[in-house]
Amino acid sequence: MTLPLGFDVPEGWTPVEPEEPGPVFVAVRPEPGAEFTANLTLGVRQRPDPASLEEIADEAVERLAQATAAVDVVDRRAVGAPPAPGLTQTLRLRTGEGLELRQVQVHLTVPGPDGRVVLELVLTASGEAAARLVPDFRHFVASVHVRRKTLAGEGEQS
Repeated sequence: MTLPLGFDVPEGWTPVEPEEPGPVFVAVRPEPGAEFTANLTLGVRQRPDPASLEEIADEAVERLAQATAAVDVVDRRAVGAPPAPGLTQTLRLRTGEGLELRQVQVHLTVPGPDGRVVLELVLTASGEAAARLVPDFRHFVASVHVRRKTLAGEGEQS
């Protein structure tokens, strides 16, 4: 599904091709000597079903539980308001290699061409780096918007 999105990439982040199916946008922030490279992702999914945002967030936790050694929901809150309600959650992850990570997820709903579309914006970083990078993530989330019309030659990022 395509949805004309615009967003700002925070300074210091480098867009890269997604390695896995799912995200439509990925940016990384390499730090010399770090065990893990922090990343921002943006996924877009059409949701014809009536699943609540809590159920959608639970699905995201379940996907992570299948790929990591442990996942704990640290915090979950409703955000936004109709017609575009959202939910944010903070997760603590442990990889099979024993690496401790933090993930901040924002699930936003927007009206789409064929019903409801859910945007999943995610910051994944080491616990130490996450605290420093949350302001960048907030900037990224706040900048995401659906374009009304695109001009010839205009890119997806704004």
